[in-house]
Amino acid sequence: MKIIVTLCILQILYITGCGGAGGSSGNTVYVAIGASDATGIGATPITNGYVFRIDSQLDKSCGGTELNNLGIPGATADQIENVELPIAKEIDPEIVTIFVGGNDLTRGRSVESFEVDVRNILSTLKEKTSALVFIANLPDLTQLPRYLESPDSDVTLTRVLAFNDAISRQAQLYGVTVIDLYAAGVNDLLISDDDFHPNNGGHQEIADLFLAQIIPQFCGKPYP
Repeated sequence: MKIIVTLCILQILYITGCGGAGGSSGNTVYVAIGASDATGIGATPITNGYVFRIDSQLDKSCGGTELNNLGIPGATADQIENVELPIAKEIDPEIVTIFVGGNDLTRGRSVESFEVDVRNILSTLKEKTSALVFIANLPDLTQLPRYLESPDSDVTLTRVLAFNDAISRQAQLYGVTVIDLYAAGVNDLLISDDDFHPNNGGHQEIADLFLAQIIPQFCGKPYP
């Protein structure tokens, strides 16, 4: 298992450096696209984050993997499109996971703008790479302790559902599997001390939901 973690400004340097189709020594190339959750924020240590757990399980179930974690804390969909997507395209991965939308929703971005970005991300990955692509929708952020204690006019159930509809439409259009975090619900026991990000248990649940789709489709075996 080889892990390449690129964060923030290092993303700019990465495109001329590591990675490549097929991976080193025949490893499966896995690219994670997203924001703070992808980098492991909320987990202790961050290597208990869902992306690292997915990588570890892929390594066990399907042979060697090479993780390219492109997550940038605080990234919105347009930033992911402009910074992470070109790197992912250059790497030409075999598996891509995407978790996007939380920052867009909480910052008041319109559903329409968000959907355009998601469409561009998915169309590029499907047309310019050979990857199997998996995208998570949003859990009900209104049920996070942070927003139960201090409601926010940008964080409403109506907006969560609209963002998820946008993800579903674009995923269906491009043949991408949706990981249904919304249906899994929000459990206070799986939230970290910042009342927003998942803790170790929450990251494990997210990883399990991704893996339940990735392992059968990519490795041809059931999970767990």
